[in-house]
Amino acid sequence: MSEGDPVPGPTSRQPSSPSTPPPSRPKASKCPCCGHHTLRPTAKAHRFCRYRLVVLMLPAGLLVPTCSRCKHSILSFDSVPGLATALEAAYRSELMHRAAVEIAHLGKFYSQRRIERELDLSQGYLSRLRAGDGVPSAALVSLLALLRAEPRRLEELKAYWALPLPSDPPSPKRKQDA
Repeated sequence: MSEGDPVPGPTSRQPSSPSTPPPSRPKASKCPCCGHHTLRPTAKAHRFCRYRLVVLMLPAGLLVPTCSRCKHSILSFDSVPGLATALEAAYRSELMHRAAVEIAHLGKFYSQRRIERELDLSQGYLSRLRAGDGVPSAALVSLLALLRAEPRRLEELKAYWALPLPSDPPSPKRKQDA
């Protein structure tokens, strides 16, 4: 320290501020399952929820009303304000991941351009999806998953679209009451 700096001593200390109270726990409400007043918003890791087509893991920091006694949780858009946003973000991320995996696997059998032509996709679309630059539809991801299981089915699709469909058979006429 330089000569002009005061030396901190017991007399130069500032009065200690009153300690801040710990954050209060939210008031518990009545659990619809067990009837006890132990339902509080709780953040917990490894919670899963079905959303649209997939089962998603909820973010660990998402506060979901959970009973501390019976562990019943109320997972609804009304009870959890950020649920819709969190689920939509996780869903879009899952679609992007699954599409990238399926495209990489199909790339072992066919070129991306050939797959794009056979599925009537724009040129470079699968490359964008594989790089994570777009969000595919659930229908496209489902189709890619089916093609991944049996890549030869792409040839069947090509043949299907190359041939005209037979005309619809005439509908059977109903018997008239005699």
